[in-house]
Amino acid sequence: MPQGTIIGSIRDTLAVGSNIIESAKNEIVWLLPPAMVVFAAQYELPKKSKMQIENGIRIRSIFHISSPYVELARSLLDIGEDLRHINQYEGVFFLVGDKKQSISSIHVDIEGLSLDDKVVAFWSESSTYAEYLLSHFDQAWTQGIDAQKRIHELM
Repeated sequence: MPQGTIIGSIRDTLAVGSNIIESAKNEIVWLLPPAMVVFAAQYELPKKSKMQIENGIRIRSIFHISSPYVELARSLLDIGEDLRHINQYEGVFFLVGDKKQSISSIHVDIEGLSLDDKVVAFWSESSTYAEYLLSHFDQAWTQGIDAQKRIHELM
């Protein structure tokens, strides 16, 4: 297992994710459950993402877009994220910056997730581990549906 730090709360996970977004120089990818995307928006991570996109950083994102999350998906598209929908995903959730820094879930009960819940997440600066996560991302990306198409289906 690569070296890293275990993170024990949703709030700390969001803080680490924020740092990864801020420090990225080239690319950010994430695959998250919708509840985490909502929490990220509450912590204004999309504003940080928008600034990074304006600085030329590419952000590719995947989450399950359903009716309650259409506006959230639109807001991410509006800031310039390249977004896809995935119907079902039963694997690790994660965010990777520049193919080297990552935070990933080890255990998350995505049903009824709240900001105060405990979580077990792994924060690492191992490029080997980041590449492992990216292989999962690329597979999900290939299977995903363009967010605009998904939003149109829901309307």
